[in-house]
Amino acid sequence: MDSRQPSDIAAFPELFDGLDQFIAEEASHLLRTGAVLALAVAIPGAALLYLATGVA
Repeated sequence: MDSRQPSDIAAFPELFDGLDQFIAEEASHLLRTGAVLALAVAIPGAALLYLATGVA
């Protein structure tokens, strides 16, 4: 048996050619999704708080 075990990236570099770009794109999509989710929760929450305090 061969005692050396090549890593997947070294053994199949063509499989991982666009991996850096893919990770960067997914990270930006996750950040955008988090921002949209924060706004989707904050705007109705602020409206409910406004109405609950009896200002309206």
